[in-house]
Order: sequence, then structure tokens, then C-alpha cells
Amino acid sequence: MTSVITARLTLAVRLVDTTTGKDVSDSSTSFFIDGKLVHPMRKGESTYVFVNMGRDDFLMRINVNGYLEENISVQYETLDPHLPLLDVFLMPSEKNQLGGQAIQINGTLSRLEFIQAINLDRPIAAFQSVLTKKEVTKMSLLPITSGGGVALDSMDYAIITKDQKRYEVFTVKEQDSGTTVLLKDKLKFEHELNDRIFRIIYGRAGPKGAFLLKVRDDARVLNYLLYFKAGKFEYLRPIDFHLEQGEIDLKKGAIKITDQPKEKEETK
Repeated sequence: MTSVITARLTLAVRLVDTTTGKDVSDSSTSFFIDGKLVHPMRKGESTYVFVNMGRDDFLMRINVNGYLEENISVQYETLDPHLPLLDVFLMPSEKNQLGGQAIQINGTLSRLEFIQAINLDRPIAAFQSVLTKKEVTKMSLLPITSGGGVALDSMDYAIITKDQKRYEVFTVKEQDSGTTVLLKDKLKFEHELNDRIFRIIYGRAGPKGAFLLKVRDDARVLNYLLYFKAGKFEYLRPIDFHLEQGEIDLKKGAIKITDQPKEKEETK
């Protein structure tokens, strides 16, 4: 008699350096679920797979050499039931200088919910068009350099208008071709040809309005755009990390995002 052993995927975790967008490949990684050490299978450089552990929500602690400890609340209602993949963006510690020394901003802002940033000098693609047909949303992209390619991972990205007054986060489900990607959801707003697309750098917000965000000191000018939410409102704030670092007033120079025009109806 032949025995068949099956394994059900519980969770896949991909570790990414938030300052570079690159995979975290350090093998000295420890995972704790509800305080108990667990041993997932490693798939590739930065992805870890948990199997046969059920689908109940839990707390996960992740320790990686050279990065700050990360605590994650895993909530299955927010994940794809067929492929529950969780991207965890790790913030480098003081001793981690891979890709350049880290520069940080920090401080407090009442009712701050999140903070993130994009490097305005490093777009990875440009917007061409978007079409929703039979509940499938496909975005066409343009390379930044002539003859270059376009490669987006299955994660969140930001797209901004040329005047830097409208900012939208979208999720790539998969790359459809060399210059098209399938999106998880429809875009909320209209975008124009050549609007730039960027990788997102994630900061930490909380508790009590405290925030921390790090970038790599790898250029003479570090022009970034901060995007954050405090209370009911969202804000954009340009910043040069060489001119402003350490403790800052997050709202100084910030622009409150007002109501934005809705996207036109697409062909069904």
C-alpha cells in the first residue's frame, strides 16, 4: 500500500530590505509564532514557507542578523487564500551598511497611522495605460531608459503625477509580459502617460505617534517624497535626507492630499 503525504501551505514569508527593495538573503534568520520558535522551509534567497499549521491568525516575531526585530500580526482575511504570501520589509540596524550607511528620520506625530517614502531620482518604470476587462486589470508600462526592460515583483508600488500632488499605491499580482502587469485591484485615480512608478520604502509608525524611517546614504543628493497618514488626512512631503535627518517635524512643508478625481470607467 502506498502512503500519500500531503502538505497544506500555511504561509509564505518574503523578506525584503526596505531601504533597497532587495531580497534579504541572510541565513541566520529566526521565526517565532506566538512566542515559540518555528522552523520553516527556505525557498530561494529570501522566501520561507510554513506548512500544516492551520489558518488561524497569529503573532510572528522575526530576527535577522543586521536588521531590527520585526513583529507582525498575521491576519488571514487580508491575504490571498490560495497563496497567502506576506512581504515583510526589514529595517537595517546601525551596523548594517550593505548598500551604504543608513540615514534616518524620526520623531512623533499625533494619530500617525503609517509613513513611507519613494526616491524621486530612481523611478523603475513609467505608466502607459490601464484597462479593466472582465474584472481583470492590466497595466501597460514603459521602460525608464530607451531599450531597457521593466520588471515588477508581486508587491506594492507607488505611482505619482508629474506635479507630485497625487500619489497612489497599487499591488502587482503578476507580470503578464515584458511591459504589462496584472493588478490585484483597479486603480482609484486617473494617471497620465509617463507618470513615474517607484519602489516603496516603509517606515515604522507607533506607538503613540512615534515614527522611524531609514534610507541608504548612496548619493550626493537624496531627494525623497514622504507619504503619511495622520488622523483622517494623508500628506505628501518632499525631503532631502542630507539636509534633514534625525528628529524632524513631519508636518513642516507637508501638503495635505485633498479629494482626487476618480478614474474614468474602463471598457468592460
